[in-house]
Amino acid sequence: MLRRCSLLSLLSVFLFVAACSTPRRIESPLRAPSPVQKSAPSPNKTGIKPKLAVGDYAVLIESEPSGGIVVVNGVPMGRTPQSVVVSGNARGFVRDAISIKVRFVAADTDHTSQTVEEQLTPLDKIPASVHFAPTGATRVAR
Repeated sequence: MLRRCSLLSLLSVFLFVAACSTPRRIESPLRAPSPVQKSAPSPNKTGIKPKLAVGDYAVLIESEPSGGIVVVNGVPMGRTPQSVVVSGNARGFVRDAISIKVRFVAADTDHTSQTVEEQLTPLDKIPASVHFAPTGATRVAR
């Protein structure tokens, strides 16, 4: 009887350790980017533009100070400078509304973090770049 109890307890310990060591799948709270925008390689020093599909436009997101966190339609894309690919029509207008936000995180407790948002609607032409500052955003036309 004692042998059977010790075997059962030893088996339960092994099962517990095995359950703890298997990787768990955690559902990501982030959703995949919609077909409206895709991530593009960051701009490089050589000035070579990435190859884009027909109807796609690269928009350079810059900020002063640099290093702001870029969020497009609720999806984090990285830090500035960042290039984002936006789908447009043949005349260069945005197909669907796009929200571009840049988050400036405070370096210390004396300052506050700020978020600046720029909305692109189907009535807007796709800009070549958008420059963000804590005071607002400026579009640069193509």
